[in-house]
Amino acid sequence: MEDSKPEIKILLVDDREDNLFSIQTVLEKDGYHFRKANSGQNALKILLKELDFTLILMDVEMPVLNGFETASLIYEREKLRHIPIIFITANNYSEEYVFKGYKTGGVDYIYKPINPELLRAKVAVFVELYRKNHLLMAQEHKLQMVNSVLEERVKERTEELLQKNVELEKTNSELKKVNNDLDNFVYTASHDLKAPMSNIEGLITALKDMVNQESNNEMDELITMIDKSIDRFKITIRDLTEITKIQKSLDEESETINLGELIEDVRLSISEIITEANANIICNLKGCNTVKFSRKNLKSIIYNLLSNAIKYRSPERKPEVTISAKKEKDFVVISIKDNGLGINSKDTSKIFSMFKRLHDHVEGSGIGLYLVKRIVTNAGGKIDVESEVGKGSTFKVYLKSVG
Repeated sequence: MEDSKPEIKILLVDDREDNLFSIQTVLEKDGYHFRKANSGQNALKILLKELDFTLILMDVEMPVLNGFETASLIYEREKLRHIPIIFITANNYSEEYVFKGYKTGGVDYIYKPINPELLRAKVAVFVELYRKNHLLMAQEHKLQMVNSVLEERVKERTEELLQKNVELEKTNSELKKVNNDLDNFVYTASHDLKAPMSNIEGLITALKDMVNQESNNEMDELITMIDKSIDRFKITIRDLTEITKIQKSLDEESETINLGELIEDVRLSISEIITEANANIICNLKGCNTVKFSRKNLKSIIYNLLSNAIKYRSPERKPEVTISAKKEKDFVVISIKDNGLGINSKDTSKIFSMFKRLHDHVEGSGIGLYLVKRIVTNAGGKIDVESEVGKGSTFKVYLKSVG
């Protein structure tokens, strides 16, 4: 079937040997292969065993079974109906006679005496049709094979993807469990540390009262250092508690927030450090003054970024912080730009890690930026930072637009 030039096999049927010989002689120069039958019965016997004939050339006037009767019996078999039959006749040329031949399944007539060129031409037409059909069948077979291979690959790929999805769901489930366990641990640890810390604070107060009469500079300095350590510990416990609160507040309902009002609220809450640093806070919200988000979480974002911008100010110049907002594709982008100390480019990826601090001269637990990133990413957004040592930093918060 896949051979582009199939063997052309012709069955010659005639009760006269000389006629069979003359027809074969005319056609064999075209490279055809032949099988010969000297009666309708012999033709049927051959066709019981061989089905791969391109064409049948059959005489009409034969004893016992004439050509029309033989053709009718041939076409009773489903597997033989594709073989065209050309009748060869020398007697009746009436329309009724010709119609009878077509009715039995014949496709054409050759009249005796046979014109060799006409015979070759008519046979060539059916041979060419056979070759084209054969080529079409070969191409169809190849297409079926390709489709079969593709279907198998699609099946394998689908099964692979299903397996990957099962593994991914399992991994996600395990990650959720780990996160929940971590949150529970942090919450339990921070909660359980509060009581002993309060006891330590009480004992230090009692100790200060006991040694008050024997106070000296060295002892006062030691007690001051203890107080500061306790304060830092309390801040760390508070921030650890905030981490667990963030996860629980992710499902809080969003609301339309006026950015100017929220920023002013944050400014008032840190007014003491703004005044102490003599910082200049500039708001540029012409690009966007509203955003739909959790009010509590957005306030935490602005609070951490604005207070950090002031805390990490440069001693060489007056601190200036610019807060701006704009819409960018599917996001509202809030930018907080300062002229502070700046961050080395190799450290920008580290600052969002828990407990990571790059400057020890500023009080803090190293949790603020971790909380900011967790809030933003869990809400479908992102946070970027651009910074240069000695010039300042710009934090850009991308909040997913909702509604």
